[in-house]
Amino acid sequence: MERLWNRNYIKVMIANFSLFFAFYVLTPLLPLYLSETFGATKDVIGLVLSGYTITALLFRPFSGFVVDSFPRKTVLLISYVAFAIFFAGYLAASTLLLFTIVRTLHGGPFGALTVANSKVAIDVLPASRRNEGIGYYGLSNNLAMAIAPTTGIFVYQHTHSFDLLFWIALAVAAAGLMIDS
Repeated sequence: MERLWNRNYIKVMIANFSLFFAFYVLTPLLPLYLSETFGATKDVIGLVLSGYTITALLFRPFSGFVVDSFPRKTVLLISYVAFAIFFAGYLAASTLLLFTIVRTLHGGPFGALTVANSKVAIDVLPASRRNEGIGYYGLSNNLAMAIAPTTGIFVYQHTHSFDLLFWIALAVAAAGLMIDS
């Protein structure tokens, strides 16, 4: 029987955890950020934050084609670089319009990255253990979803700094990129 937990698979799992941790650490606090920083109303907050999801959904079908047509590792790394860089865009966005543009565009690399990372995970799994491996791979998403929002809220409660949260998300995404590269 082939080994499931090989070095490449572990790297993909950690990078995937980093990807989703960077995303989820900000999720519960972005409405508060938009309200406090830009005075956004609830309906505007909903519109601003929905741009990310819509863009990610639009990118995913094309990302599958791109991942199958070009070297997967290259697509993965380019997507991860773009995903990480957009966290710096949150730090630079000084108006609600700029934040909305950055947030909406950020969904594209996220959509592409999730597809590319999944394909790479499948590639490094032994065929005989693929179902088990994909189950554990999905668990890394769920683990990040469970830990990151609590971490973000904890950090915000103690620092009241959205900039620090953006830096944490950027650092975690950069760490995931380094692991994948």
